[in-house]
Amino acid sequence: MLRRLTVKNLAIVEDLEMELEDGLTVITGETGAGKSILVDALSLLAGGRGSVELVREGTARLLVAGEFAVDAAVRRLLSEAGLPDGETVLVKREFSPDGKGRVFVEDEPASVRTLAKIGERLVTIHGQSSERELVDAEAPLELLDAFSRAEKERLGTADAARAWSEARAALAALEASRRDRGARLETIEFQIREIAEAAPDPKEEEELLRERERLLHADRIRRAGETALAALSEDEGSAADRLGEAARAFAELAAIDATERIHFEEAEDIKRRIADLAAAARDAAGQIEGDPDRLTGIESRLEKLSRLKRKYGISLAEIAALAEGLKQKEERAGRAAYRQAAQTLSAKRRAGAPRFSAAVEKELQALAMEKARFRLALEPGKDEEPRPSGLETASFLFAPNPGEPEKPVEKIASGGELSRLQLAIQSVAAGRPGSRRTLVFDEVDSGIGGRTAEVVGRKLRALSAGGQVLCVTHVPQIAALADRHFLAEKGEVRGRTVAVVKRLEGQERVAEIARMLAGEKVPETAMKHARTLLAAGKA
Repeated sequence: MLRRLTVKNLAIVEDLEMELEDGLTVITGETGAGKSILVDALSLLAGGRGSVELVREGTARLLVAGEFAVDAAVRRLLSEAGLPDGETVLVKREFSPDGKGRVFVEDEPASVRTLAKIGERLVTIHGQSSERELVDAEAPLELLDAFSRAEKERLGTADAARAWSEARAALAALEASRRDRGARLETIEFQIREIAEAAPDPKEEEELLRERERLLHADRIRRAGETALAALSEDEGSAADRLGEAARAFAELAAIDATERIHFEEAEDIKRRIADLAAAARDAAGQIEGDPDRLTGIESRLEKLSRLKRKYGISLAEIAALAEGLKQKEERAGRAAYRQAAQTLSAKRRAGAPRFSAAVEKELQALAMEKARFRLALEPGKDEEPRPSGLETASFLFAPNPGEPEKPVEKIASGGELSRLQLAIQSVAAGRPGSRRTLVFDEVDSGIGGRTAEVVGRKLRALSAGGQVLCVTHVPQIAALADRHFLAEKGEVRGRTVAVVKRLEGQERVAEIARMLAGEKVPETAMKHARTLLAAGKA
């Protein structure tokens, strides 16, 4: 959910900051006052396309920033992208007049593609020019699964698809390895047995090489250790003896002059270090012995590992991994598990699709579209590929008027119809588990008024319960039902048009709703009507 929005140098917006909360927030204002610019800003934060035309003339850069409280799904996407994944996330986009743009997530550079993937979980914009959830193949399935309480099956299908994909990739890598490196063994089972018998371990080779070097130079190591030990502590006049004399001298000095104690302590510290070095030299001299039999065994084992590496042309770590990937039965098991999970999900979808369609039609009737028909159409797909979303594709079919055939919504719905259809679908899908995205409705009230406008407002408020809905509106009945009300205005500063947004409270809010009711000249009757609407909105 959006907690803070900052916009600088976007069209006629010079410097704007909004603090936002849960519930229903409306933005009102006259045409051209800058309401749609706020929607443009949110679209940029959701990964929408930017343009140099958006940069305010005469400025060095456009900046849009949003701080969002995020859910587990967004945190998972952030983690997968290698980005910080806390309870909140700060998203920024910048554009300069020369056409260069940058994206930052928690002050870490990111790509627009990454932002779009994350942004669709942060903000969903519904409006006359925004229809992603109506035409995108994945979005209808996601809505249907939430409605059908099939989230568990959806996740299970995605996990099974991932496992099958990994098994297929391992098998493909094996076949490519065999072709490219000329591994011509009689059977896959023989390869597995050969590698298993060798039991290669990447760490083992390093340890064997290190031990071989010590055995090859056992005499040199012993002699060097004995020499070091004698010089440090064993011989007459060793370092330990001479340093002991120095320490005693410094102790005598410290007894006379306290400032010399620091030198005495340094001498004592060096004595301890000399003792540690002597112990290390003693260990080096005493723990190594020539062992021809062990050396022969090491050489034999290293040669066996070397033959494996030469034969397969890869590292020991890759050989160990290859042994697991050689089993074709893993690919077959992955395919079977995916089919089972996907078919279970499909059964829930087939049962839920008619109920979802009927529920949306009922919502449309309440939105003054009594004759409209709606259907969520499922098209079966093939199970030859591990699709995380399952076996089907889905689309929304719509017929706003009687006697017309159902068609994809993007080909038949007008702007006002599209907005209301989006509201109907969201109302049916409300309460998706774990979803904390911000829903934005841009002029969903187009072409409606009176009783229908109030119904739209109450549906928006119901949709915002436990979530966050932002709505750009010209309709007073909707504005009066909001938890918070912002007004977009434009004025002139230093000879240039500037848009500002301020939060309305008390009498200012009454006056704005009265203006929406009556126009520029507001009679007392409009003020009374505004107070009545606000009082009803609190009921």
